[in-house]
Amino acid sequence: MWEYRPSSLQEFIGQKRLKKELEVYISSVKNRKGIFPHTLFIGAPGLGKTTLARIIAFELKRELKITTGPVLDKPGAVAAILTNLKEGEILFIDEIHRMPKPCQEILYSAMEDFSLDILIGKNQSAKTLRLTLPKFTLIGATNKPNLLLSPLIDRFQLSFKLDYYQEEELKEILIMVGNSWGLAFEEEVALKLARAGKGIPRQALNLLRRLKEFLHHKYPKAKSLKVTTQDLSEFFKLLDIDDWGLTPEDRRCLFTLYRDFKGGPVGLATLALSSRISPEELESLYEPALIRMGLMARTRRGRVITKLGEKYLKEKNLFHVSF
Repeated sequence: MWEYRPSSLQEFIGQKRLKKELEVYISSVKNRKGIFPHTLFIGAPGLGKTTLARIIAFELKRELKITTGPVLDKPGAVAAILTNLKEGEILFIDEIHRMPKPCQEILYSAMEDFSLDILIGKNQSAKTLRLTLPKFTLIGATNKPNLLLSPLIDRFQLSFKLDYYQEEELKEILIMVGNSWGLAFEEEVALKLARAGKGIPRQALNLLRRLKEFLHHKYPKAKSLKVTTQDLSEFFKLLDIDDWGLTPEDRRCLFTLYRDFKGGPVGLATLALSSRISPEELESLYEPALIRMGLMARTRRGRVITKLGEKYLKEKNLFHVSF
């Protein structure tokens, strides 16, 4: 899907307020030929954090080096990547919260003073050697900022929270990418597919890719296709996605909350275990959409089903269904 990622802010759909602010900083850095400020993108997986980092590098014509938090698991690994940077380069660390604390601490002086302190020797003979680093930009991406050390967060001069996408925005993305694949959408069809994307472009585009394969199976000789309501209905039936855009996993979470815990409240780990889903998946993939749709709520005491959630289960006649 890389070839369909936008290369400029003008091509990037959604996140309007964030884009306007980034335009200011990119323009300023271009005019003064400076270094882009260290930036932290916060948001769920699939909202465009990596794409925005690529756009910043493309707009500024700077080299972008991409790595992830789990890779930088030792101080030596962090030191190696920092000392190999060149003046003006951009280092993007995805899942930066997964860096161990000692590795996060190394970034303090690197970001603030563009220097790196290396410990040589052991015990009483140990000495600290300070290396000067070229001026660079660090862009971090995380969906769990609470796992970042506070001093590290303070060293990011810019911090942006990415919002979930509106259905109209996802529809626009789907129509654009679909056209490049020879798929033409009616407005209503694109909107229904967007709804199933649950506010996340990556999920919507993954569904589009699967829909493309489904259509090529259904119409093997067609080079271009107009996706009809009937086509989408058959596709959703194959994936067991209902007209609310909910998957079997979504329905199982909601039904388990209602049946096993009398509608809640119940803790995340307990609900995940009973729903046969990992806590990480429940928290990042399923719960956000159910909450945004008003089917589930998160309280201090735990997760609870809402009146709309009960209405949904009744409407779908799921009170007595066994998952």
